Amino acid sequence: MSSILDEIYDSEAFRTLTTENAGEEYRAVMDRLVKAERELKQACERCPDVFAEYQSADMNLHILSNKHEFTNGLRVGAQLVLELLRPIK
Repeated sequence: MSSILDEIYDSEAFRTLTTENAGEEYRAVMDRLVKAERELKQACERCPDVFAEYQSADMNLHILSNKHEFTNGLRVGAQLVLELLRPIK
């Protein structure tokens, strides 16, 4: 059973992870990663299953990390709203 935070994160209506406006720095790091993975894959031609498992585990870790950061960010935002709604003394 997923939580409401999971449902919001997974919803296409509330996309938080986009690369369209990520900027040059993001593209440069992504290009570096792609080049390194290509070289690593060539170096691991004798063990393609190990490389595939590495990529799968790495992707799963990124997905979990992104969900965790999204959830924490949403909670901080909600706490901020609650604080702003408190009466001024």
